[in-house]
Amino acid sequence: MTFPAQCNTTDTFMDAIIVNATALKSGGGLTILRQFIGALPEDGNEYVAFIHRSVTVSDAGKNLRIIRTDVTAPHKRIWWDVAGLKRWLKKNSIRPVAAISLQNTGFRVPGKCPGYIYYHQPLPLYINRWSLLKKTERTTWFYKNIYPLYIRLFLNSRTEIFVQLTFLKEAFSARFRFPEEKIHVVFPEVNIPAVKNVYNCPVDNNCLNLFYPVSGEVYKNHDILFRALASIDDRPERKTALYLTIDEKGLKKPDLKNVTFVFLGPLSHDNVLWLYSKVDALVFPSYIETLGLPLIEAAAAGLPILVSDLPYAHEVLTDYSGAEYIDYKDHTKWAEAILRLQVTKGTKFVAYKSVRRDSWEEFFSVIESRLQKPGRNGVIS
Repeated sequence: MTFPAQCNTTDTFMDAIIVNATALKSGGGLTILRQFIGALPEDGNEYVAFIHRSVTVSDAGKNLRIIRTDVTAPHKRIWWDVAGLKRWLKKNSIRPVAAISLQNTGFRVPGKCPGYIYYHQPLPLYINRWSLLKKTERTTWFYKNIYPLYIRLFLNSRTEIFVQLTFLKEAFSARFRFPEEKIHVVFPEVNIPAVKNVYNCPVDNNCLNLFYPVSGEVYKNHDILFRALASIDDRPERKTALYLTIDEKGLKKPDLKNVTFVFLGPLSHDNVLWLYSKVDALVFPSYIETLGLPLIEAAAAGLPILVSDLPYAHEVLTDYSGAEYIDYKDHTKWAEAILRLQVTKGTKFVAYKSVRRDSWEEFFSVIESRLQKPGRNGVIS
């Protein structure tokens, strides 16, 4: 195991806010980490953040000390969260005044200080069931049935939770019997840069071009789109192209005459934004999400959006007129909505600009208000 080097060998304790983010090295988790570091206030507090050794950050403030390590393997992470980080702090004479986890589960530190968990793992909060016997569902089964036990391990009376949407607050409280008054909703900061013409991807304007930026998990519900398109293949207003940011391998797509499936594989964010500017609509049949960032990005481009009729979508797209909400299990409803798009191709809506940008200010304000400060005798109160 790679273990961080000591940073303080004196007998003098340094008071610090401890940040655990060792598992955040890609995707939305890495975005959260980088936003956290970029928003870190110079508020007189010292921060010590543990991150994965592969992660690079360029905007760390003077009051942030970064320690790189590699404890992502399950047994290493358990050891680190339960005992390793606590041992490291004692060895390096660091006294925590608050403990922040950016990765769904808490961790143990010396003493008793307030703890904060930024929670962004949706699977334990949904009612869907999964089978351990199915290869495609084993990971989701684990997060639904086993991962909650690990989450519970670190919940106590000093813990407070941050989630991105109101429905997650309600779901977390119900799932873990955790008081709602200790769960804070902080809508994530979303920065949508200007579109750059960087992607050489042919888009036929004579087709209805649908875009689904998606990963390969079963709950992303690709199959409902395949079934919907198959059911209307013999009666098109025009031909349809469906662009997906996954590889074709392992997917049971139909062989259709009037539909082209374009499997792009993972794309850079710049290329995704470019496609929003070229396609006719976003389709988003996922039935498990914490947020659904493509919804915000597509709405910012004024695109028509076909999305699952679920709480995450309604909350994210509040006041956006271009969204149509569809039962995620009913392929005929998706087919009917796609047929309507065939007729209204080219329609754009008023770009959605309701993206809050003060979420990290809210986050740090809560933590600052709860900090344990040294008393006059030097003892943490």
